[in-house]
Amino acid sequence: MNVSELLSFYKKRSNQFESTLEVAKKGINNISNLRLATAVGFLIVTYFAFTSPILWIASTLLLVAFILLVLRHSRMFEQKTHLENLRRINEHEAKSLTGDASGFANGSEFIDPHHPYTHDLDIFGDGSLFQSVSRCNTVRGKTRMAGRLSDALLDHDDILANQVAIKELAEKTEFRQHFQAAGLEMNEQSHDYDELLAWLKVPSILYTKEWFKILLYALPAATLLCIVGAFFSPLLKSLAILLAIIQWGILGLYIKRVNVFHEYISRKKAILEKYARLLHFLQTEEFTSPLMQKLAASATEADVKVKTLASLVSSFNARLNAMTNLFVNSLLMFDLQYVYRLEKWKDENASNLKIWLDVISEAEVLSSFGTFSFNHPSFVYAKIEKDLVVDGDGIGHPLIVENECVTNDLQIDKEQSVVIITGANMAGKSTFLRSMGVNLVLALNGAVVCATSFRCPVVQMRTGMRTADSLKEHQSYFYAELNRLKSIMDELRLDKPLFILLDEILKGTNSTDKQLGSIALVRQLLKHPCLALIATHDLTLGDLENEYPRQIRNFCFEPIIENDQLSFDYKLKPGLAQKMNATYLMKKMGIIPS
Repeated sequence: MNVSELLSFYKKRSNQFESTLEVAKKGINNISNLRLATAVGFLIVTYFAFTSPILWIASTLLLVAFILLVLRHSRMFEQKTHLENLRRINEHEAKSLTGDASGFANGSEFIDPHHPYTHDLDIFGDGSLFQSVSRCNTVRGKTRMAGRLSDALLDHDDILANQVAIKELAEKTEFRQHFQAAGLEMNEQSHDYDELLAWLKVPSILYTKEWFKILLYALPAATLLCIVGAFFSPLLKSLAILLAIIQWGILGLYIKRVNVFHEYISRKKAILEKYARLLHFLQTEEFTSPLMQKLAASATEADVKVKTLASLVSSFNARLNAMTNLFVNSLLMFDLQYVYRLEKWKDENASNLKIWLDVISEAEVLSSFGTFSFNHPSFVYAKIEKDLVVDGDGIGHPLIVENECVTNDLQIDKEQSVVIITGANMAGKSTFLRSMGVNLVLALNGAVVCATSFRCPVVQMRTGMRTADSLKEHQSYFYAELNRLKSIMDELRLDKPLFILLDEILKGTNSTDKQLGSIALVRQLLKHPCLALIATHDLTLGDLENEYPRQIRNFCFEPIIENDQLSFDYKLKPGLAQKMNATYLMKKMGIIPS
């Protein structure tokens, strides 16, 4: 599909979900009216049942019908929310195809100006790669996606396994969107995951005590038997009261630990139900790729287990009602019963809960890359090489709208390992460097890249393009840049292969010092296993190609000046730049005389 066909696809789906949503809303209104009528009927029939006992049967049936309608209404409301999310997803996907990805999270919380490359390549923030790619909605999913974009896979087999999984997911629009919509239903807070894991580490209060299991059954049973027997023997009434007091006495011994235990888990019912729903979608889908099969297998029965946990937490929360608390703790040792059951669940499933939640976040990441692949059918999957080579045809920036994106070809390998790119301001040097960097990030995650062909090694990337000063760290811009260059050289001296992107290095010093320092740096790079693209306005660096013809190549971006008009074709050409535009523009704008 091309862009227009994709737009039509998403708009059609959005309209379909809108139509289904209207039907669902009408159904909800009908159920609401029927529920109200049933409630009124129940009250009326119950009133007359006091004079006509036969009506108690009808009253009971109406009560059952009311409860069923309440449950039905709740399920229909969940369906309505799901449909609203599906409609919204398709609306936002349609907008993203035109360059407006504002409907998706931008990952600004992950911005780190000191990261080796993410700040330079606009990986996070408005208009970022994260915003274009990520369709994660759980907190852990977003964090995992940020981690993958900040520190891509460095194992050849893992990358290929991801490619296979992403190819499969790209064809599963229904699964991806329903999985994404379920994630949107979560009102998850950043601390929910940590609190769940903290609860798993809380030492058991009751479960490790074998005798307590017997007590939890025996004492409530004896209390209830005494209550029933009190109708026949007044002596048992006193015994029932005594047993109720004993139950409260036992609870008093544990009440502080019970309250702490409840505090950890009490507010997690809704989030656990949503986790269970995501796991359900995952384990009921049929996959052929080994990685997705593995994730689905890990989710087998996980939805039931997690839903059981949510149900236990929901029941335990009944203790928050004072009257209920008084009644059930007097007769059934309620608090201790649910502490025991929850601890039993924890003992049986604690080792799996983190795995299940990691499965959700990994599935979100892969599904996001699958959506990105589906949205860019002209993009290709990279060929992952063992040799130190980056070779691409038709390379463009994946975030530029397709009909506006200018592409270029480039090959760089361990023989010709440094490319010096010269050119005028605004000619496209920095954008090309970012195109190379962003595509490498995508390739090493197994995702599609903006190219007609792309080969790259499993290699770490380092950039120096947007170094910033820091008042907090009392660090000037120039010193910050030197620190960045030092960290790169320190890694290279450990024989660590790197892909390096540098844009106008040593901007914070005079031109002579800059030339000498830049030339010395390039010579140092030639001694180590790296591939480097260096964008500069300094044409003197281009002379290095004559000195190292087998290792250094010059390329340039040239402006076009015709009929006193400046334009750019953004095409990479061999050789040194011959045209500059600063003086031309200053004259054109009246800054200096013509």
